[in-house]
Amino acid sequence: MNFFFTNVFWGILLVLWGVSLILRGLNIVDWPLVKIFVAVVIIMLGVRLLFGGRCTHNVKHSHRAVHSSGSHEHTTVFGSQVVDLTNIDPNSDPIEVNSVFGATFVHLPSDIDFKIESSAVFGPVIIPAKPITNKPSLGTVDIDANAVFGKVVFIYKNPVRKGSNAAPADSSQGEPSE
Repeated sequence: MNFFFTNVFWGILLVLWGVSLILRGLNIVDWPLVKIFVAVVIIMLGVRLLFGGRCTHNVKHSHRAVHSSGSHEHTTVFGSQVVDLTNIDPNSDPIEVNSVFGATFVHLPSDIDFKIESSAVFGPVIIPAKPITNKPSLGTVDIDANAVFGKVVFIYKNPVRKGSNAAPADSSQGEPSE
């Protein structure tokens, strides 16, 4: 039954319809073409509903982690992505994070200030409070976050800067489980 919904079937049907239009234009055949075509389409849809009405779709989910050092735009569409900005330069250019029907988790270092501007349509942009540290901020980085039917979650992490022996530790915010 799937043959009725393939390109081959529709190609043959349209070619035959075109030939019949030519034959009708030359007054060789006198068929009510539109009525026949509509009837054939209705019959095919009825047969499809009776015998092959099951739809199966393969859904692919993806997840990736990005350790950013040079890219300033991160877009997630139909999946999830972890963007690690813990080693970002404090004087970095503005960064754009977009999530469309997906989830983006952005890891931010706690020793840099961030000016985050967000816009969300049918999805959240979650910005936690910055952890209090005794160290002065190294600089400020602008981030533009957009979520459309998806979400963007910012998570503060303790960074490991050059010359530091301490291991990175998660902030109390944590990454949401999904």
